[in-house]
Amino acid sequence: MAGVSHRAVTEKAGLPLATISYFFDSITELAREALRVFVEADTAQQLALAESLRSRHSAPADILAVFAETAAPRRPETPALFEVLLHASRSPELRGAVTEAIEAGRHVAEAAACAGGASNPDSAAILALAHGYALHRLAAPDTVAPDALQRGLRALLLGGLLEQGHTELALRLAESTAQPTRSPTQPRA
Repeated sequence: MAGVSHRAVTEKAGLPLATISYFFDSITELAREALRVFVEADTAQQLALAESLRSRHSAPADILAVFAETAAPRRPETPALFEVLLHASRSPELRGAVTEAIEAGRHVAEAAACAGGASNPDSAAILALAHGYALHRLAAPDTVAPDALQRGLRALLLGGLLEQGHTELALRLAESTAQPTRSPTQPRA
């Protein structure tokens, strides 16, 4: 974020230098708009996916798998999102847009968890888990198991269901998503 300039943006876009400054007074204004457009499109796509899973009455295990897959880091979008999040910690003028992005992410997390049977999911924890997983996958991909996010989401959903008194639903989820047990002599995958 700190290295973004009008010149770099116009060169990348193949536009005359004055074009960006005609539409945006500052790089921060351009960043806010880029974040807004990205989050709006991504949120709409994710909410449509959650609704599709709910309307098909997908099993919670299937919903966890799909949500984990869609929350996996994508280049260049995920690194750019983290750059904006970090930049907002130093630039208060971006915090409003970042707050909206986080709230949109929580809304998507809530929709996915509700599609899986949760009635009052901790969407902040779900999004934080997804962001942490994505950050680790980007920074040190060999240190994070590909199914780590799915397992973490499963544990978070199970804990939430138990806290809310949905013991039967938690047991069904636990049984439907149980990992096959490994014999002591069977090698790890």
